[in-house]
Amino acid sequence: MKRAAIINDLSGIGRCSLNVAIAILSVLEVQACPLPTAVLSNQTGFKEFSFLDFTPHMQAYYTHWKKLNREFDAIYSGFLGSTEQVEIIIGFVERFKKENTLVLIDPVMGDNGVLYPIYETTYPEDMKRLVALADVVTPNITELKLLLGIPLEEKMTREELRLYQTDYDKHESLKALGPKKIIVTGLIEEDQMYSVGIDLEKDEWYEVKTSYNHKSYSGTGDIFASILCGALTRGAQLKDSIELATHFIGKAIEYTEKVPNWDTRDGIMFEKFLKELSINETS
Repeated sequence: MKRAAIINDLSGIGRCSLNVAIAILSVLEVQACPLPTAVLSNQTGFKEFSFLDFTPHMQAYYTHWKKLNREFDAIYSGFLGSTEQVEIIIGFVERFKKENTLVLIDPVMGDNGVLYPIYETTYPEDMKRLVALADVVTPNITELKLLLGIPLEEKMTREELRLYQTDYDKHESLKALGPKKIIVTGLIEEDQMYSVGIDLEKDEWYEVKTSYNHKSYSGTGDIFASILCGALTRGAQLKDSIELATHFIGKAIEYTEKVPNWDTRDGIMFEKFLKELSINETS
């Protein structure tokens, strides 16, 4: 069985982070090995929460993995709470990445046109150093702008997004940062939401759309990145992986929307559809 190191926070309440990653990777038959960045009573979308910073323990934690001679088919990094944690995970990748290890970085920094308030304005520059080590990167639209220095209020079409992914004369592109596969999520046009991906090794561009209900649910980015990580680790093609993740989330949102008085901070009811996550292993 394939094995993935999953670097993210653990929130007691909220369908996000390690909660969704462990469940999804397990269903996709990839062993999930969590490395916590923080332990929270509930995810940060709620007004109040307890927060245990795991920074002082992270290096000792994964040093024991090294002593056990554990190796990973994938390294998947999500929420990091500080520049210090970025440095720790850069060290982790350098220590554990082998020739065939997939490195997927979800550069969690912001959403809905806003940098998360826990971060300094210089944090995107720190994240760029980690993104440079990635094979696959999965920013949302806000995170794409933060990485490339694009004004957060600037509108973006699908055609413009392709330029920002590969080559643009006004801004550094994501391609220039280093990743081989770039998937940008959350591009909204009218009543459709798009996931737009490019495989630079194959020079192929993909876009997958789903209906947009004008609501923002916590944790959907974590679900997307987790499915992508599991599918790619199992040998699926990028296009198929994007379609699997996008349609899974779309179906879960459609179901969740029908639940009366649902709190969007609780995320989407993805559990009902886990049994539908299956792929044919190709490598």
